[in-house]
Amino acid sequence: MAQHGPDEDGLSSVAVRRGLLCGTALCTSDLSLQPLHHAILQDCNLVTAEYEMKWDAIQSRPHIPDYSAADKLVAFATDNALAFHGHTLWWHEAIPEVYREGSDADFAEAALQHLDMTVTRYTGRLTSWDVINEALEPAHGREDGLRRSRFLDALGPDYIATAFSRAAVLDPTAVLVLNEMGLEYDLPEAETKRRMMLSLLERELARGTPIACLGIQSHLTALEQPREHPRLRAFLREIGRMGLNVMITEMDVSDHLCPRDQRRRDAIVADTYRAYLDLVLDESSILAVSTWGFTDGSTWLNSFRPRADGAPQRPLLLDRALRRKPAWHAVRKALLRVNHAAGPAQPDPGAEPSH
Repeated sequence: MAQHGPDEDGLSSVAVRRGLLCGTALCTSDLSLQPLHHAILQDCNLVTAEYEMKWDAIQSRPHIPDYSAADKLVAFATDNALAFHGHTLWWHEAIPEVYREGSDADFAEAALQHLDMTVTRYTGRLTSWDVINEALEPAHGREDGLRRSRFLDALGPDYIATAFSRAAVLDPTAVLVLNEMGLEYDLPEAETKRRMMLSLLERELARGTPIACLGIQSHLTALEQPREHPRLRAFLREIGRMGLNVMITEMDVSDHLCPRDQRRRDAIVADTYRAYLDLVLDESSILAVSTWGFTDGSTWLNSFRPRADGAPQRPLLLDRALRRKPAWHAVRKALLRVNHAAGPAQPDPGAEPSH
């Protein structure tokens, strides 16, 4: 595969100068779109598997794992000297159909086998792993905040320690991430989740669970995400005091509440990106900033959170014609001004990734 050097003024080049990885989520269909392929290589030094590394995608047929799509994504990263973020080993919404029912013992055996097989297959080739995705759900009423799921039922509350410990043994060079949604918002339920996340991390780190990084998904909503967010700042400072890094893993900005006018929408979305990144980059030891898709043409938000007026959402950095939007420039400005405080060790994105 031909290699393309990044744009010297592009996002990844700016990120490297600031000790960061910058990237996006993609799937194999994106690799065949040459203009998109080129745009990703111009601006990204990190890619994430959007869905083709999830358990239900790998094992869509009963008991027959298929890693062909995941292999193609990893090969793309390797061929182009990009860091690769694996998403995700265990997620309650990515369980193969054959394991959604049946005994807890059978489920536990299958889940552990999937984790072991997947991590072993890519050992030394990935920069980081979302080991567990969305472990918390305060609304489920458990004192520890854990989401009620097949993983919890089959493996008990120790399932987090089990997953991270096994992944650490199998791939000791990868950064192991606990990825979570809804930590960013200025709502009472988000503050509850932040408190429960701090308690979870304190418990797991005290028992030696090898969590190295908190993944903050960062699915934001324009006109709702505050510019000043003291509770989020305090939370990020506590994460730093625990010695943990942070990754922004799935960033986008929904414009479903914004006016229809495209220029106005784009300005509001860009301002949301800039304000949020200014805050998080100020308060955290950040390893990476990654968006959930790169162009407006492929965003999940048109189906998940459609606009009332029917206009397509514009939540990402490039428009459908792959032109750089105000959001792209806002992210670049935020990356240019970042000044890492002393904190946990940073990877060297300028070095060749450990594929």
